[in-house]
Amino acid sequence: MITGEWKTLTILATAKKSAEVDLGRDYEYLNVVIPALVSGTLNLEVAQKTGGTFQDLGVTATTGETTGGYSDTWVLGGWQYIKIESSATQTATDRVFYVRGYRE
Repeated sequence: MITGEWKTLTILATAKKSAEVDLGRDYEYLNVVIPALVSGTLNLEVAQKTGGTFQDLGVTATTGETTGGYSDTWVLGGWQYIKIESSATQTATDRVFYVRGYRE
Protein backbone atom coordinates (compact mmCIF):
# COMPACT_ATOMS: atom_id res chain seq x y z
CA MET A 1 0.00 0.00 0.00
CA ILE A 2 1.23 3.51 -0.86
CA THR A 3 0.13 6.31 1.47
CA GLY A 4 0.51 10.04 1.14
CA GLU A 5 1.44 12.49 3.85
CA TRP A 6 -1.23 13.75 6.24
CA LYS A 7 -2.54 17.16 5.15
CA THR A 8 -4.73 19.60 7.05
CA LEU A 9 -7.96 20.76 5.51
CA THR A 10 -9.82 23.56 7.30
CA ILE A 11 -13.38 24.82 7.11
CA LEU A 12 -13.23 28.31 8.60
CA ALA A 13 -15.70 29.48 11.26
CA THR A 14 -18.85 30.84 9.56
CA ALA A 15 -17.97 28.96 6.33
CA LYS A 16 -19.20 25.76 4.71
CA LYS A 17 -16.30 24.83 2.42
CA SER A 18 -12.56 24.28 2.81
CA ALA A 19 -9.85 25.67 0.62
CA GLU A 20 -8.32 23.39 -2.00
CA VAL A 21 -5.92 20.69 -0.82
CA ASP A 22 -3.35 19.09 -3.13
CA LEU A 23 -2.74 15.49 -2.06
CA GLY A 24 0.51 15.42 -4.07
CA ARG A 25 -0.64 12.77 -6.56
CA ASP A 26 -3.77 10.86 -7.53
CA TYR A 27 -5.09 8.28 -5.04
CA GLU A 28 -7.79 5.61 -4.92
CA TYR A 29 -8.91 6.29 -1.35
CA LEU A 30 -8.96 9.11 1.18
CA ASN A 31 -8.51 8.71 4.94
CA VAL A 32 -10.44 11.46 6.72
CA VAL A 33 -10.15 12.40 10.41
CA ILE A 34 -13.32 14.35 11.20
CA PRO A 35 -13.23 17.04 13.93
CA ALA A 36 -16.05 18.28 16.15
CA LEU A 37 -18.80 19.55 13.83
CA VAL A 38 -22.14 21.23 13.69
CA SER A 39 -24.54 18.54 12.42
CA GLY A 40 -24.90 18.25 8.67
CA THR A 41 -23.73 16.41 5.60
CA LEU A 42 -20.11 16.37 4.41
CA ASN A 43 -19.44 16.25 0.70
CA LEU A 44 -16.18 15.69 -1.16
CA GLU A 45 -15.42 17.90 -4.17
CA VAL A 46 -12.65 17.23 -6.70
CA ALA A 47 -10.94 19.01 -9.60
CA GLN A 48 -8.62 17.97 -12.42
CA LYS A 49 -6.04 20.66 -11.70
CA THR A 50 -5.12 23.18 -9.05
CA GLY A 51 -7.41 26.18 -9.21
CA GLY A 52 -9.74 24.19 -11.45
CA THR A 53 -13.50 23.88 -11.38
CA PHE A 54 -14.54 21.69 -8.45
CA GLN A 55 -17.42 19.25 -8.72
CA ASP A 56 -19.15 16.88 -6.30
CA LEU A 57 -17.61 13.41 -6.27
CA GLY A 58 -20.68 11.69 -4.89
CA VAL A 59 -19.20 10.69 -1.53
CA THR A 60 -21.23 12.01 1.38
CA ALA A 61 -21.18 11.39 5.10
CA THR A 62 -24.04 12.47 7.33
CA THR A 63 -22.99 13.55 10.79
CA GLY A 64 -24.81 14.59 13.91
CA GLU A 65 -23.19 17.21 16.06
CA THR A 66 -19.92 15.55 16.98
CA THR A 67 -17.18 16.01 19.52
CA GLY A 68 -14.62 14.77 17.01
CA GLY A 69 -12.48 11.68 17.19
CA TYR A 70 -14.23 10.08 14.21
CA SER A 71 -12.39 8.75 11.17
CA ASP A 72 -13.59 7.38 7.85
CA THR A 73 -12.28 6.20 4.47
CA TRP A 74 -13.83 7.56 1.29
CA VAL A 75 -13.40 6.26 -2.26
CA LEU A 76 -11.47 8.97 -4.08
CA GLY A 77 -11.21 7.27 -7.47
CA GLY A 78 -7.94 8.74 -8.72
CA TRP A 79 -8.30 12.43 -7.85
CA GLN A 80 -5.56 14.70 -6.46
CA TYR A 81 -7.21 18.08 -5.75
CA ILE A 82 -9.97 18.08 -3.15
CA LYS A 83 -12.24 20.22 -0.96
CA ILE A 84 -14.71 19.23 1.74
CA GLU A 85 -18.03 21.03 1.98
CA SER A 86 -20.48 20.92 4.88
CA SER A 87 -24.22 21.51 4.51
CA ALA A 88 -24.11 23.45 7.81
CA THR A 89 -22.09 26.57 8.55
CA GLN A 90 -19.39 25.75 11.08
CA THR A 91 -20.07 28.49 13.61
CA ALA A 92 -17.77 29.78 16.35
CA THR A 93 -14.54 27.97 15.46
CA ASP A 94 -12.51 26.68 12.53
CA ARG A 95 -12.91 22.94 11.86
CA VAL A 96 -9.61 21.20 11.04
CA PHE A 97 -9.73 17.86 9.22
CA TYR A 98 -6.73 15.62 8.56
CA VAL A 99 -6.66 13.82 5.21
CA ARG A 100 -4.30 11.58 3.30
CA GLY A 101 -4.61 9.61 0.12
CA TYR A 102 -3.68 5.99 -0.33
CA ARG A 103 -3.57 3.41 -3.08
CA GLU A 104 -3.18 -0.32 -3.07
